[in-house]
Amino acid sequence: MKTLHQGELNVLVYVTPPYTTKEGSAFGGVEGQIVAQVAKRECLELKEKAVSAAAGLASIQDGRADIVVGGIYFTEDRAEVLGLSAPMYRDGMALLSKDDLDGTLAGLDGKTVGVIQGYLWNEDFQKALGSGHVKVYQDSASLLTDVKNGRVDAAVLTSAEAGYRAAQDASLEVAAFQSTPEVAASTSENNVVMAMPKEKTALISVVNDDIHALVGDGTVARALEDNGMDPSLAGPAGN
Repeated sequence: MKTLHQGELNVLVYVTPPYTTKEGSAFGGVEGQIVAQVAKRECLELKEKAVSAAAGLASIQDGRADIVVGGIYFTEDRAEVLGLSAPMYRDGMALLSKDDLDGTLAGLDGKTVGVIQGYLWNEDFQKALGSGHVKVYQDSASLLTDVKNGRVDAAVLTSAEAGYRAAQDASLEVAAFQSTPEVAASTSENNVVMAMPKEKTALISVVNDDIHALVGDGTVARALEDNGMDPSLAGPAGN
């Protein structure tokens, strides 16, 4: 198996707690723990760098790193241009706001929501609410600042991040986003994966084997539990 640099596993990290965290120079979170175990199993030195969500996916597509992690959902469109791993665990969608929302698309009519560049539901919200009612951010920190300052009415986040952020700030409310055909990502649980260069088939195969083993031996479930998520979400949707 060839990696970008011999003896190393170069990983780009979109920092989005609880999936991925960064304290000082140390990365952690659910996927930080999982990718560290992959590197350990393959006897590779782990090299990590923080990136934005969109930049991470673009860098992997261009072959400038081995793996990108950070709450990446599997989609058929992404699978056409990226090498997506076996699912590590599942997740859904939620709204994070200062006011109590009912979690429906209709309840957002006339409101402005914030999304993060590169997230798979962005275009659906722009079509449903109108592009003038959807603000795109580079990261969740700047989005959350605008939610708290009232510049946007709600942030559309993954369920786990929304729950994590609300637990850190009592002024924020979480509402699970209700399934609607207008937003495709809301219609089922989403598989969370690692993304790799599509042509690195040997790397993808090895990472898949490692993920299957880490799901099977309970490592992924423990990583979820360590970071405040439900350990039963380990493995693919439909498990």
